Amino acid sequence: MKENIPENANEHCPGAGSEEAGKASACDGCPNQSACASGLGRQVDPDIESIRNRLSGVRHILLVLSEVFLIITVNFVLQVALLDVDICGPSLARMLGVQDEAVHESADGWSKVFIDDNLSVMSIAFLLQEKNDAVIWRGPRKNQMIKKFLMDVDWGELDYLIIDTPPGTSDEHISIVQYVQQTGSLDGAILVTTPQEVSLQDVRKEVNFCRKTGINIIGVVENMSSFVCPCCFAITPLFPKTTGGAEIMCKKMSLHLMATLPLDPRMAACVDSGEDFLGENADSPLAKAYFSFDHLLHHRRRSHVRQLDISSVTMGTKLRRVVITGIGIVSPFGVGKKVLFENLVANNYALQFDSKLKAVLGRVPETESESSLNLSEWKAAGQMRRVSRGSMLAMVAAEEAIQDSGLQKSDFAEMGVDVGMGIADLELIVEAGNLIKDGKPHKVTPYFVPRILTNMPAGNISIRYDLDSYGMRGPSLSSSTACATGLNAIGDASTFISMGRVERMIAGATESCVNPIAVVGFQRLRALSSSKSCPFDSKRDGFGLSEGAGLVILESLDSATKRGAKIYAEINGYGVANDAFHLTATSEDGIGAALSMKRSIDEAGFDLSSITYVNAHATSTPVGDSAEARAIASLFPGVAVSSIKGHIGHTLGAAGAIEAAVVAMCIKEGIIIGNVNLENTDITSDIRLLMKAETWSSGRKALVNSFGFGGPHATLCMSEYLES
Repeated sequence: MKENIPENANEHCPGAGSEEAGKASACDGCPNQSACASGLGRQVDPDIESIRNRLSGVRHILLVLSEVFLIITVNFVLQVALLDVDICGPSLARMLGVQDEAVHESADGWSKVFIDDNLSVMSIAFLLQEKNDAVIWRGPRKNQMIKKFLMDVDWGELDYLIIDTPPGTSDEHISIVQYVQQTGSLDGAILVTTPQEVSLQDVRKEVNFCRKTGINIIGVVENMSSFVCPCCFAITPLFPKTTGGAEIMCKKMSLHLMATLPLDPRMAACVDSGEDFLGENADSPLAKAYFSFDHLLHHRRRSHVRQLDISSVTMGTKLRRVVITGIGIVSPFGVGKKVLFENLVANNYALQFDSKLKAVLGRVPETESESSLNLSEWKAAGQMRRVSRGSMLAMVAAEEAIQDSGLQKSDFAEMGVDVGMGIADLELIVEAGNLIKDGKPHKVTPYFVPRILTNMPAGNISIRYDLDSYGMRGPSLSSSTACATGLNAIGDASTFISMGRVERMIAGATESCVNPIAVVGFQRLRALSSSKSCPFDSKRDGFGLSEGAGLVILESLDSATKRGAKIYAEINGYGVANDAFHLTATSEDGIGAALSMKRSIDEAGFDLSSITYVNAHATSTPVGDSAEARAIASLFPGVAVSSIKGHIGHTLGAAGAIEAAVVAMCIKEGIIIGNVNLENTDITSDIRLLMKAETWSSGRKALVNSFGFGGPHATLCMSEYLES
């Protein structure tokens, strides 16, 4: 940028901070020539370094020239802050329902006002004593106030800082650009217009301003392009496009027209009353236009759009496509993905009644059959006393997943691990407690602590594959969110890859607590069935407690295609939520499930109608299954739904990982698994409960749900891998 261009400067001003200031031929006749020639304009503003430090945690800064309300509805699923420096009329605070807030100071500076967990705002309106007060700051005072917002607000860690500026090219634009561009974080500007020529003239000036100052123009949005009747949704012209509107202007000036937004009077009414326009009027053409605009920005962000210059971003935004290239499973049907999938397709079930514990349980078989768990290798190596059974199941699943993926030892160095476990080795804890109680603490195994840590499955996998100096030396993570653990692990790992933090991950979860302690604990909660696990059936009375492990190999698409790996499915979106309702019960309205599903769809950028299958968490509990069905129907009426917990029971923390792996195989094979033990249902919600496996020939887009005690809800959105 040419530094410090005065508002009344000549056409080709070199900038007051330039060595040519006041001396170049372009300066002849300029009213600022004498002042510029004095050299005062070349003095470095000492506050720039303070601004740079304040904005050091902000990854991207966007300017919006003119109206701003269109972008505050965009769901970035990121940390976003809005700065309203429109001194001509700061309106963001009113539109967001926080016009009565004031600036609060802390030891770290001025505090932002939070609208939501990931959306905050700072506005000049917060400095006004009355909301209808006029802003009469001018000249140096105005510039100093803008500088103060940048320098004194505690912006913290942000993915995007979006700055609302007034129409035209006023002092606010010059000040903002002067201060922000020197920090190196300004990505560009979005220009907003209406079809009227008077508005287009302002935008042409803004284009000229951006090009003179070196600001990247991301695109143009035409607001109020038409009128939406609030009664019949008929769309009619609002303003005459005497010069062709934004479309013709963009063609002539080589600009990208990002969206045309109609005017719906209900938007203004919702803003005035503090209601959610998009939530209440999702069928409005304006709402649909917003969603399309959201999808466009999401697509641009995921596709390394050069205009935003985000190719080097390593945090905060989905940049890379993520695919599943390997699967490893241990289940009550045995060891291996093949034995599980074949039994699911055949609608078999693996649970057995334990007469001693009076519960239906799903143990991993340890017989002589080929698919049974063989621990002889572990016993011979003395591993049985060093690691928990959960860790062993995880390592067995990891072995299959790695072999299935075709990864070589040299691929491990840039590989991370995210393997979770919900419950520690309860029997070992009781055993150690009894030894201590009996005065024999010296007999407590020295491996006690490592065996009960829930991150040890991840650690053991990393260490096990430290072969020939090729260890898994990427991130080592471990989720523990009760029954949502496995899906959280896969979702978090896929996010790490998409953000560019790691090239590939092995992710999932394991669980092994089919023992009297856990059984009695769940029985006291009245969570277990004494007959059968039958999701969505009218006689459901609880789940069957099971053990198992599910791990998948996740890779960036570039990595997978470069080495010619087979691809099971693509992970498109990941949504998380909490129903904030009860420690062990789910909210009957299904709000947590609805939120996590909607958020995963938002991140994927898919239409709700494109989802053709939902793998339900459904654990065969009366309230839980009904609440989830209600949530699914509210978003995807008539969609196919099934749960595999009737087949293999509830593997607790491992459930989501196993089910995500199964859905990936379903997508690859074109088959949807049905429900087992479903004879009569009392579910009245509009969903299609599958009675058996069926062909899935096209439109293979699915959701996988996992929910846990304490309220965590997770949803993974997956689809068939397509090159485009």
